[in-house]
Amino acid sequence: MTVEELRNRHVQLLRDRRVADHLDPPAHPADTAARYHTWTQVAAEPLPDLLGRLADVRVRPAAYRPAHLREQQRTLDALQPEVLHLARVAGWDATTPMLAGVFPTGTLDALSVPVPGRGVLVLVNTSLLDLLGAVLKIMTGALPNYGTPPLLTSEQASFALAEAVNAHLYGNGAVEARRLPELTGQRAALVSLMARRATQFALAHEVGHVLAGHLLHARRVTDTHTPVGALDARSVGWPREHEADRVAATIMLRTLDDLGPRELEAYEPCLVGAVLLVLFLHEVTDRLADELGLAVPFAGNHPPPVRRIQTLVEHLAGHVRTPRALDLAADVATWLEGRLGGVREWFRLVDEALI
Repeated sequence: MTVEELRNRHVQLLRDRRVADHLDPPAHPADTAARYHTWTQVAAEPLPDLLGRLADVRVRPAAYRPAHLREQQRTLDALQPEVLHLARVAGWDATTPMLAGVFPTGTLDALSVPVPGRGVLVLVNTSLLDLLGAVLKIMTGALPNYGTPPLLTSEQASFALAEAVNAHLYGNGAVEARRLPELTGQRAALVSLMARRATQFALAHEVGHVLAGHLLHARRVTDTHTPVGALDARSVGWPREHEADRVAATIMLRTLDDLGPRELEAYEPCLVGAVLLVLFLHEVTDRLADELGLAVPFAGNHPPPVRRIQTLVEHLAGHVRTPRALDLAADVATWLEGRLGGVREWFRLVDEALI
């Protein structure tokens, strides 16, 4: 089966689950996503309007927008060949045809779905890309490290993060938080770099399963709690999940081999922070889902995110080449942890409004 045939299988799966009939671009594309146009507008609406937006996602999740899915699929189409190339540079050549397709799985982990004798379809959750981009924008806009004065106050950042997490937990992978204004300069460069690297890591993890032959020994698991009902995936066991994390990290670190010492000091912390951001977000959203009594699809397929973080940090600590390579990741984790109280408060207010 060629990659194009895998693409057709992906579109058929989207169609069968009534997510989208096709991903072909329209003749005259239009951007209809709600957005803030200036940073002062973020969370500046009256409190009832802010709570109403959060509540609407819970009680009236939006339909999947083909334009939104196309945008995400274009990102995956651009990054997957890069990841396969990086794997080859690192000494692994994936001969199995693969396609990364955007899909509302409900979990921040991508899912590998083998097509027997033909290839592997990697289903990347629709809200993973949204959440990565939103969180990186909020963080760089709120912290003075990336420019002064900050673009967001602590209160604005807490609401923006609550809206992004609310969209992930309740939006069925169809809802985007209101888009934040565009960034410029250092902030824009950092968000673009880290979002790209974080997505590459998620793809490299699934490529790692293929390279290591994990799917040959996997068992089929069905979860009924995904946004589109029962969905099949492959469970390979926790030791192999840790191995795929290590393979993915090795692939990503090899991208820095040609950098000089000064460039390495600048880029390695960003790469390590991006790699771990995927797991940080997984840990935060899983924790909030548990507190809210929400099911996390395929939760048992992977080790608990905290364990994955600990194991991967230990691996990275033995392979990074700059003394402060893990500092940015620690800052990201600390910032996320510090914002959780504000997110919980917004969720509490929504709960009260819905009573």
